[in-house]
Amino acid sequence: MEILFTILNITKYLIYILIAIAIVIFIFLKVSPAFGGIPDDKAQKTIEDSQNFIEGKFKNIKTNYTNFRSSEKKATFKDWFSPPKDKNPLKPLPTIKFKGKDLIEGKFVWLGHSTLLMNTEGLVVMTDPVFNRASPLPSFNSKSKSNFFNGKPFEFENPILIDDLPKVDVVLISHDHYDHLDSKAIKDLSGLVDYFIVPLGVGAHLERWGVNKNKITELDWYESNNYKNIEFTFTPSLHFSGRGVFNGNSTLWGSWIVKSKSLSAYFSGDGGYSETFKKLGNEYGPFDIAFIESGAYNIDWSNVHMFPDESVQASIDLKAEVLFPIHWSKFDLSIHPWDEPIIRITKEAAKKNVNIATPMIGEVFELTNLPNNPWWEKLRN
Repeated sequence: MEILFTILNITKYLIYILIAIAIVIFIFLKVSPAFGGIPDDKAQKTIEDSQNFIEGKFKNIKTNYTNFRSSEKKATFKDWFSPPKDKNPLKPLPTIKFKGKDLIEGKFVWLGHSTLLMNTEGLVVMTDPVFNRASPLPSFNSKSKSNFFNGKPFEFENPILIDDLPKVDVVLISHDHYDHLDSKAIKDLSGLVDYFIVPLGVGAHLERWGVNKNKITELDWYESNNYKNIEFTFTPSLHFSGRGVFNGNSTLWGSWIVKSKSLSAYFSGDGGYSETFKKLGNEYGPFDIAFIESGAYNIDWSNVHMFPDESVQASIDLKAEVLFPIHWSKFDLSIHPWDEPIIRITKEAAKKNVNIATPMIGEVFELTNLPNNPWWEKLRN
């Protein structure tokens, strides 16, 4: 009988502990600024009026494309919790020290993952600024061979800081996932950037992090905003959104088209392959350059992230003169080795005769002199 009472008491205290933990987690989700904001009544009305917002959530695009990938490796418990030692770079990535003054008219620079800058008609445009971590949780010391659960970026030989940037005129956001929307970076940029153009619902996040509401424009799919004679058009992608446990698909996601007198560029954000690329190529192409995601794939995510061969096909569908692979080389976000995406996509591009640009992180370049430096190979020696 005493043993039974002891077990009941232990069970009771365990339940109390679990309830306390649940309360702490709930408060953290509600209070932590990293999870973003909630649209005001006017913004919410605009969201609800969208034809893409159905039964309280944004809906994905429909596709007839089926991704059969029987040869691709399925993720296992070992892949996530005991990966090989070279899944992440074994030493800091070789990068070039970026100087903002070098980003003159017609130049581009990649800062890793999906963050890049372009200067067109004297206007500096930045995409998906992430300078810190791909996670809302505090950093912790980990002996794991993978940074997947920690959200830490890879080490760079020459880290690129917000202080290194030139004056940024426009920031484009593709969606509100943590590896594309960094709350600390937005706080730091809030007073330094003139204008933010974002998907429906994302403006509330920026406002919570200090961006003046008058500096934010939200767009639905196929809506455009003309800022200082440059046309920014928000277009669909096959993906999803959400920063918290209970707010999935409450904000929109998508891709961007940037058109000026001298440039026609496409920025994919994230998304699986679909017929939409061909539609965008026919309606808005050809493009001088297409920045297309090419990393963080596995068979379980094949509907929302592309494999490298699909990224190459997407650039062909878009009628892009140059393919620029993004969404790799900064964070550990899937089961594949850190450099597998660039190895696979360069081979596929060569097979399909697709022009591909592979600059080092921090390297300023232009379309008339494309960098094709296989810099990642040096880390395998």
